Amino acid sequence: MNKRLLSVSALVFFLFLAIWTAVAAGATNKIDHRLLQLFGTWDWLDGFTILGYGYFIGIASILLVLFLWFRKRDYYSMTLVLVAVGGGYGLNTFIKELVGRERPPFAQGVHGFSFPSGHAMVGSIYLLLIAYFLSKEVKKASQRWVIFFIFGLLALLTGLSRLSLQVHYPSDVLAGFSLGIAYLSACISVYQFFYSRMVSCEQRRSFKHH
Repeated sequence: MNKRLLSVSALVFFLFLAIWTAVAAGATNKIDHRLLQLFGTWDWLDGFTILGYGYFIGIASILLVLFLWFRKRDYYSMTLVLVAVGGGYGLNTFIKELVGRERPPFAQGVHGFSFPSGHAMVGSIYLLLIAYFLSKEVKKASQRWVIFFIFGLLALLTGLSRLSLQVHYPSDVLAGFSLGIAYLSACISVYQFFYSRMVSCEQRRSFKHH
């Protein structure tokens, strides 16, 4: 297992638990409402919310799976996409039902509970997952940093768009980011473990044949 990724996963998951505890205790109410008023004037963020819609995530995930199939025939990578994105969506739905936090009063016509933000959580998962696989296609570290910066920024803007639209509290979005990163880090760590074992087995087979 990748110890660094697991450490990141554990650390960010504890952040999520801290936010959950604070929300349950009502400790975030004042700052949530103040920040929500602030972001309500940031209309330029609204358009980024499309990146977190289910149909958009589904299309992007299918395209990523097809890329991995035609490019590498990598079943482990394809499984990672399905588990990370599909599992992330399921986990988000489960916790929303468990917490049962109502959405902000201005969230007209938006269904479902508020905590944690699905756009922030699942948006972070699939966008950072795309960055992860694209970064494997380049050789320079600077190029990898640029890829992660671009997709990380898109994930951030996707989550923040839920604040400008007034359909989530800031603590919902922060919790979504933290849980998404924690879950994705754990998924990638498990993937890397099994992938490295597969590569080792193939190398041993190749050595025996020679």
